[in-house]
Amino acid sequence: AGRRPRRAPCPPVAAATVAAPETEAPASVGETAVLGDEELARSLQRRRQELDSQARGRRFRVCTQLGFLNVHTDPGDPYNSGNVVGRLYEGEIVTGLEQRGDWLRHDRGGWSIRFHGGFEWLRPVEEEGGSVS
Repeated sequence: AGRRPRRAPCPPVAAATVAAPETEAPASVGETAVLGDEELARSLQRRRQELDSQARGRRFRVCTQLGFLNVHTDPGDPYNSGNVVGRLYEGEIVTGLEQRGDWLRHDRGGWSIRFHGGFEWLRPVEEEGGSVS
């Protein structure tokens, strides 16, 4: 009574390459691109919207190192226990609603850290045919 069913462990994460956002005049090798404050703000806003759209409606599998992942009322410090409203367990599936930095707001009533300490706690679920949802 009260025991959670055992679920298959999360598979290892494949290495990923993240492309830097394109600028109007890319820097040459050995040069550093300098963005003005307004251009940087626009670039960050575009990236945030891109991340939000990628997370919205996407399903994620919970992968843990300690058996559970906390659900918080808001993103911030993953070690803050004062705003914990629930727990997610290994292998559970959540649907993303919004992403803010390394945090994902999901359909289980709050925010959980997606990436922390070199570990991916919420991994996109691959659909049949190998494509990510």
